[in-house]
Amino acid sequence: MAAVTQMPMFNELVAKSIMTETGIEAEDIIILDNSAKYDPDGVKTLTEDVLDEQEVLGAIFDTMANINRMALESPTLCSGPNGGASFHEALVAATDQIARLTAGRPIRYVELGPEPWKSSVILAQLLRPGSGVRLHQYIGLDINPESEQMMRTVLEPIIGAERFTYWVQDFYHASVEDYPPLPGSVVDEEDIVTVITNLGFQEGNDLPSRIRKMLASLTRPGDLVLSEMQIYNDLSGGDKADIIRGFYLHPEMRRFSALVGQKFDKSWRFHAMPRTPDIESPLSDVSSEEEQILSSQETEMAPKYLYNLVPLNTEVGTVNVATTLVSVRIGGADKYVLTNSCLKFTGDQFVKAREATGTFVVREIEETGDGSVVFQIASRV
Repeated sequence: MAAVTQMPMFNELVAKSIMTETGIEAEDIIILDNSAKYDPDGVKTLTEDVLDEQEVLGAIFDTMANINRMALESPTLCSGPNGGASFHEALVAATDQIARLTAGRPIRYVELGPEPWKSSVILAQLLRPGSGVRLHQYIGLDINPESEQMMRTVLEPIIGAERFTYWVQDFYHASVEDYPPLPGSVVDEEDIVTVITNLGFQEGNDLPSRIRKMLASLTRPGDLVLSEMQIYNDLSGGDKADIIRGFYLHPEMRRFSALVGQKFDKSWRFHAMPRTPDIESPLSDVSSEEEQILSSQETEMAPKYLYNLVPLNTEVGTVNVATTLVSVRIGGADKYVLTNSCLKFTGDQFVKAREATGTFVVREIEETGDGSVVFQIASRV
């Protein structure tokens, strides 16, 4: 069970930055560990007055899956004005790099925070005829038990039931020594190359040092890590900041925050929250005019959804953190739950975050045409 702490180190720092930027008082912000949003017992140490947790966790999984589905179904998302690589194309290119780097060795594929859409694209590409890839085992590593059935339904037709394994565990409590046993006995453990995927911007959910330590505990020398980052660039004239804002104002991201809010306040309902207009894709921009419309629609009685991009000093420099808060009422008092806190590195910071201690070296980078999303492949040294 993932413990809920009152002030986890990363989110404590983020909350302090939010207080500075917004003026919200410390006692009015409810802070929980990121993993607690997906843990069946994640908020029970703070409140017992919650909705059916199984239903909420299932809805959270569906929301994240919907975002990925929309991103991958778009032929032009993130391609930029000059028709560069779309989000889908960049992910496929990164997958091809994995196939090249594994060089025919049997693969143990470990997905952190499983979701069906990216997984099916990656695994189908790896297993296409002529790829030379030898997938020996898939492990879905997730703290949310509600994801297993969907992942099994989607992936078993692609990889075969005998290669599908699920491991319900907090990433930070898992290690390479504890991996589920390999299926069959024809492959020696020492011959396996483990490929870790840390996608869905999970890379930004903690300080670089903690992410790096967690990934190191799950890998051995020669193993690979595929990770994803939504990029912020100070030299982009605000374009990247607009794209990031558009992502967090997307209806599915607002729905995610509403579901987290429901864990604390039964009266919290998504339909009561001021809505964004329909947006083309989960990574698209929301214009200032649209935001003014949203503001005019809000009432004092409606739940509030607050997005802020705040600075945070880290070992790789000052990094912008995308944050969202939702208002809830607990014990008759108005509070805000920190529902999202995600680092948005520059491209250089993303490399530094992985390579800082020499435990990993970045081997390949694939980016979208507009430069807003980077897929990074690093190897354990």
